[in-house]
Amino acid sequence: MPVVQIKIDNKEFNLECGDGEEDLLRKAEKQLNIKLQEHRELLTLPETQKYLMMALIIVSENIDKNEKEKVIDLILNEIDEELSKLENKLIEGSKKNA
Repeated sequence: MPVVQIKIDNKEFNLECGDGEEDLLRKAEKQLNIKLQEHRELLTLPETQKYLMMALIIVSENIDKNEKEKVIDLILNEIDEELSKLENKLIEGSKKNA
């Protein structure tokens, strides 16, 4: 298994990962450091609390994103249904005119 060295908040970690997962870990490393910069108030917390708060922030953002995606899916389904109704009316109208 490959070992990847990542740096979060200037602290280095050596992590084992599956083959091909190195890039994913690098992306996660980058995102975590961005989140820490966005939430500078976390930098003064003890390490355990800092990482717990980061996890909670990221999870809450994912929950919010998932809820928004569900709403968008519902809207798209309604649009699709309306388009199908219109398509059926057009087909019926063209049959009557034929």
